[in-house]
Amino acid sequence: MVLQSLSDVVAADYRGPRAVFTEVDVLKALMSLGESGSLGRGRLGVLTGLGQGEVRTLIKRLKDKQLILIETNGCRLSKKGEKEYEKVRSMLSWSSKVSADRLGLGEHCWSVIVTAAARRVRYGIEQRDAAIKAGANGAFTANFLSSRFTVPGEGTDCEKEGPAEPWVTIRKASPKDGDAIIVTGAPRGAEAENGALAAFLTLT
Repeated sequence: MVLQSLSDVVAADYRGPRAVFTEVDVLKALMSLGESGSLGRGRLGVLTGLGQGEVRTLIKRLKDKQLILIETNGCRLSKKGEKEYEKVRSMLSWSSKVSADRLGLGEHCWSVIVTAAARRVRYGIEQRDAAIKAGANGAFTANFLSSRFTVPGEGTDCEKEGPAEPWVTIRKASPKDGDAIIVTGAPRGAEAENGALAAFLTLT
């Protein structure tokens, strides 16, 4: 995994309170702070979906790893944290809820575009397994090659051979040749997003 800092925060040998969160939670915290600038503990809990005690432990670990700075009105990314955030944004070019009912993944769906990751996708099994472990029903992975969304390992054109959505929406997000696309689904939006981010981490 390129984003070693995420693993470091949840490491089992970490000295301090036991981690009750995952790398996906750390990723969501990093992204939320990077996009918002400064957040209080309560708001960070809402954005990550973590409880008060979990957020407290997460903030302590992020501070210990020098990824955030604690201020009177909340916390913000440190210089090191900002570098990690920029690293994430360079790899995760787009992340959004999408309409993908006909893919049969669940009522709520989420999609991410992973920059230049098509070459690292095998058959999408690793992404599916990671998404399920994170709470999603499953994941569908496609590669964007020669301006087409194709199924890894077989080259089927997702737009020609399947439903228009979510591909119409994803195409509007301007994927680049060589990007990987992951679509997840779950009973709730948060689970779909967590699944997509977990699948993204398999390609970093």
